[in-house]
Amino acid sequence: MSDLGELIEAAAQGKGKPVYLVEGDEYLARGAARELAETLVPEKDRALNLVLLDASAGAREVVAHLVTVAMFAAPKAVVVEGADAFAEEVDAERELSRARELWQAKRQRDAARRLLKLVRGAGWSAADLAFGSRSAPAAGRWRKEIGAAPEEADKAWLQELSAWAEEQRLSAPPEDLEALVQAVERGLPPRTHLVLVAESLPPKHALVRLAEACGAHLRRRAERRGRGIESLDIGEVVSAVLRPQGKDDLRLIAAELEKLASYAGERALISRADVEAVVAPVREEEFFALGEAVGEGDLGSALQLFHDELRRKASATAVALPFLGGVAAAIRRALADHARYSALPAARGARELRYDEFQRTIFREVEAELSAKGQRVPNPYVAYLGYRRARRKPRAHWRRALLLCAEADAALKSGADQRLLLERLLTEVCA
Repeated sequence: MSDLGELIEAAAQGKGKPVYLVEGDEYLARGAARELAETLVPEKDRALNLVLLDASAGAREVVAHLVTVAMFAAPKAVVVEGADAFAEEVDAERELSRARELWQAKRQRDAARRLLKLVRGAGWSAADLAFGSRSAPAAGRWRKEIGAAPEEADKAWLQELSAWAEEQRLSAPPEDLEALVQAVERGLPPRTHLVLVAESLPPKHALVRLAEACGAHLRRRAERRGRGIESLDIGEVVSAVLRPQGKDDLRLIAAELEKLASYAGERALISRADVEAVVAPVREEEFFALGEAVGEGDLGSALQLFHDELRRKASATAVALPFLGGVAAAIRRALADHARYSALPAARGARELRYDEFQRTIFREVEAELSAKGQRVPNPYVAYLGYRRARRKPRAHWRRALLLCAEADAALKSGADQRLLLERLLTEVCA
């Protein structure tokens, strides 16, 4: 079994392995895989030479990315998350949870492919995924034929996924793991690396054998020294998160864990709903979600974020001005995006470009412009979201929205009802 520190040191010296398999707890394994990939591929080359895939794309699509020589003479890494999907027998509950996570992250194609692969053995199609609709299988049939059933709260996103998959005419990718194994055994293009992430694969699985024979196999898992939750050593997780931030006070984490344990009571598992109900969110995540909701015109999500803040703080006065600041920041960002992309001829075409087309054309211009000015270059997908928003709403909408924020700020400082004012503002801005 390999050591992560040694692998990263070797990668930094240009001695990367053709294939890495990282198994273990999802957070630790995914973090280790991305750290490896970012060491293998210099930051300036990641926009084009660092590829992130979900295993639901299928082995042949992974191979296509691997054998495509990098556009520039630089290392290339293909990170494949959720490689458990390549196992002959999968954990249906885990696969359903992974699909839910992908859908919420707006990775619709990955989420649909993963679910279609899960239900393929039962002979189901995209239409059968519309859980809760009259024609779709009920929870009992899911449990019997698939091995796990969605919850009531899953109805909305599963019906959206079903409709989207039918519109895209998606089907499960073919089972062809051998194509991936043979591609690696034949030899990948120079300085090309495959990084696989899985919670657990059978010891004799083809990918385990491949990693041990041609590359490196490592595990990243929190150690347990007993049966109870108090014996679970999360030190590595905490260090991985807090060390880069220079944080060493763990009292807040301990307090939140104690609240969760008390809230869950006798239940063996702490669910996502428990976390959302009890744990205060990280401010960066909260304001990112707010900016995304405002930018996309998603009134439901924006109102939910506002109401969540009201529920947690029980004081509209403590919520209103910071929340208004978050809305105004999102609007200013939308105006900046509009100004940037309206100045680029390639961004003004009649057709909205796909993400891969955007990366090859418009993003290169944005990257060159910002680099020349010494400014920070955004993540390509974040830039793509800005490009889409710039096309979908006119600049006049965002100018008016910023004016509404200024009026709301004056009204809040003049004694207006904070809750009603913010709800009305969100309704007008997201219209």
